[in-house]
Amino acid sequence: MKKIGIIVKHRHPEAEKLAVKVGVFLAEKKYMLYFENENRMVSQRIYKSILKESESKKLNISIIKKRKIAQKADFIVVLGGDGTFLSIARLMDKQSVPIMGVNMGQLGFLTEIKKSEVFEMLALILSKKKFSITERSLLNVKLIRKGKTLFEGPIVNDAVISKGAIARIIGVKIGINKKWINMIRADGLIVSTPTGSTAYSLAAGGPIVEPNLSAIILSPICAHALTQRPLVLSDKYQISLSLTQCPGNVLLTLDGQDVIDLQKDDVVIIEKFKKHKLKSISHSKRDYYQLLHEKLNFGLHATV
Repeated sequence: MKKIGIIVKHRHPEAEKLAVKVGVFLAEKKYMLYFENENRMVSQRIYKSILKESESKKLNISIIKKRKIAQKADFIVVLGGDGTFLSIARLMDKQSVPIMGVNMGQLGFLTEIKKSEVFEMLALILSKKKFSITERSLLNVKLIRKGKTLFEGPIVNDAVISKGAIARIIGVKIGINKKWINMIRADGLIVSTPTGSTAYSLAAGGPIVEPNLSAIILSPICAHALTQRPLVLSDKYQISLSLTQCPGNVLLTLDGQDVIDLQKDDVVIIEKFKKHKLKSISHSKRDYYQLLHEKLNFGLHATV
């Protein structure tokens, strides 16, 4: 692992300061570092600070497009929250490199490494000692309008069909492997990966699903009928969602990052992303249930 990408949460001074420390630590060990040019002023400020604080004056640092970091780096360090993590993870459409998410935000399910653990984890990774890589399934989302594909790409957490601010209840026809199974009328529908089960889906009443399971979760948002409940399906199925009732503005939101306006009779096809899985670097002494305890107070009031 000679080439390392560093992604920093925007408008977060503490993340910038930590990026400088991480940059000095890695640059002095002669690693090639990549920062993204989405916010070039921040990256240049970090670069100048690394140059100022480093004892070495020959640093291998480049500021490039974020997508190119996903293609060039051997692994990536994300300093931010889950949104920052998702912004780079969703670019792993052609290849998958390990991501170490360092939590600079609030919840941090994806950015599970604590700030106090950063240099310990980097030392373990670079010395090839004990650390864990969790592989998480992705979903492929395709939007079809009048027979033409308008969008196609992977998601990490969820794809959400939802009404706009003033729209009425929408109708979505659900099919599995081209066979109709359900018709819901609701404020919207969340289709999530097991990784995304602890995100928007959970807030809408969906189940917690272990991230290593091969599943797709469908969670209605404020369904019109009480019989419409969350549904967990095998990710061997292809899910088709047809927008049959569209009384106003309806949106397709992907991982909370991209938003697309939908029209009546649009079809969204969702199935397992088959090229590869997302690789997330984890602390070897922390398991998924410990994360649930820390992040959600899961089982806090349970008695034995």
